[in-house]
Amino acid sequence: WDTYFANLGLLLSGRVEQAENNLDAMKDFIGFLGYVPNGSNIINRTQPPLFTRGVYNLWKFKKDDSVIEKYIDFILKELKFFRMDRTTSCGLSAFSNMATKTYLDKFYDDILDRLELEDDDKELKRDRLEASSDFLSIAESGWDFNVRFQTEESMFKASDFAHLDLNCLLYDAERKAAEMLEKVGRTEEAQTLYGQAENRKALMDKYMLDKETGIYYDYNFKNGTFSKVLSAASLYVYDVGVSDNKEAAKKVIEQLELPFGLSVCPFRGDDKYYQWDYPNMWPSNVFFGVCGLQKIGLEEDAKRLAEKYTFTVQKSFATTGQLWEKYDAIKGEISVCLEYETPPMLGWTAGVYMFLKQCFEKDAEIPVETV
Repeated sequence: WDTYFANLGLLLSGRVEQAENNLDAMKDFIGFLGYVPNGSNIINRTQPPLFTRGVYNLWKFKKDDSVIEKYIDFILKELKFFRMDRTTSCGLSAFSNMATKTYLDKFYDDILDRLELEDDDKELKRDRLEASSDFLSIAESGWDFNVRFQTEESMFKASDFAHLDLNCLLYDAERKAAEMLEKVGRTEEAQTLYGQAENRKALMDKYMLDKETGIYYDYNFKNGTFSKVLSAASLYVYDVGVSDNKEAAKKVIEQLELPFGLSVCPFRGDDKYYQWDYPNMWPSNVFFGVCGLQKIGLEEDAKRLAEKYTFTVQKSFATTGQLWEKYDAIKGEISVCLEYETPPMLGWTAGVYMFLKQCFEKDAEIPVETV
């Protein structure tokens, strides 16, 4: 999914052909598998569905309806995969996986080492393959790893939840696909997708919205509760048009904003913190957060978070000569956390940096509605 953000940078730097090459690779995967896999050698899970949005961006940048004709049937095929294979009993979607028992058995041992789990951890008392499947489903989300899906049984019970970020991305994809279908005269199919999107939003409002605070959360459909952990996923709803509640957005920012940017989750005292957690700042979350705040009219908050991100990237580059995968939003430095050493320069860091710089420079504003 990081290719989506890299493509932003490619489009902004005039490398449109390479951005299209990347979408072609995704198109070919969807044609063969029905989804975009985690990698060409890891096909037992997908990635967050940003293919539709990537095509939409290319269409807007090229202003050429042939882009729609080229990709639209592959967009519909991927959306069908998520509708058929990633829908829970409550009607909302959840990340999962297609791994074999053999793969899950091996993956479990790898994860125990990566997460540095101790003998008293709940995960070691669970069924080995069930726990491994939950870990792999979190890996499919791209947020590997985080503790949004805590239950009494486990810190990582992803299979009990409908996932907020996934439903936001699918709602956005359904609406963007419908818009493109309308543009090329496939109005009946467009209306079907608009209907699916509105149904998804109704379910999100029913199950994921805390009506007392106005904040959306991951939803535990096994026991009918919200996630105990707030995350930056709660900002995605503003980017995709599920909500325009400024007061609720302010509440989320108050809990996630740190001196140097947007944290994935708030500080929780004596708790374990993984990669997609406090105090780490990831480009993808900054992108959705800033775009969402801007779209609902919180311009000052959007600009402040964007500037914190670009400043941190520049500050770290000045001392290391590198861009990095993620940053520490407390210290304004390279993130240091569990799981693995933060690697240098990933495309999404550069892509989001370029996008935010151009969005907030006076003479180079980019309309966020095009993304």
